[in-house]
Amino acid sequence: MTDYRKLCIDLFGTDDPEKLKAIAQKAASNRNAGRSRKFTDDEIAHIKKLQSSGMSINDIAEKYGTSRQIVSKYINSPIRKGCTMRMSFMHRQTPCTIIDVDFLHKKIHIENKTDNIIYRAFGRNENPSWEDFQQFLYSRCFPKSRGNLDLFLDDLGIDNYDPLRIIEKTKGRCAEDNMHIRFDYRRLEKPNENYQA
Repeated sequence: MTDYRKLCIDLFGTDDPEKLKAIAQKAASNRNAGRSRKFTDDEIAHIKKLQSSGMSINDIAEKYGTSRQIVSKYINSPIRKGCTMRMSFMHRQTPCTIIDVDFLHKKIHIENKTDNIIYRAFGRNENPSWEDFQQFLYSRCFPKSRGNLDLFLDDLGIDNYDPLRIIEKTKGRCAEDNMHIRFDYRRLEKPNENYQA
């Protein structure tokens, strides 16, 4: 026959009914920890302000007692219709500019997440053109005139100089800054197949 008193002591360190109730209540309140937190409009505005001032998503999540995924859900708008790729231009772990790319119509849509123009993909330009986008791509990869170019491309598994394909491999990292690019794809398996430099 099971000795439940001994079992309670072994599992919970006590057999006192009040202490066991407190343990049960604490366990019940922790069950909701994984659920999505609902933010008010004022809280969402404050979260966006914190992010634009440079606070990381991890720090915001900790401040609000939630996960970074939930914070990201509230501050990141869904990818725009017709766009097949989203590029997040990041400073360390903080998104600075979101770039949605429509290869079919050769258009991009951006959303700046920081007030600091140094960290924005297009600086002060709020409505960049396709040509501006191409220049941005070139700025985030090694130059075409680089010596031993074929060796670098071969190391990346690329057969020709294509800035977007290079950045997909290198994440757009450059030695002189702490910026990089995170990619998110929609619908097309090869979203860069319509891209022409």
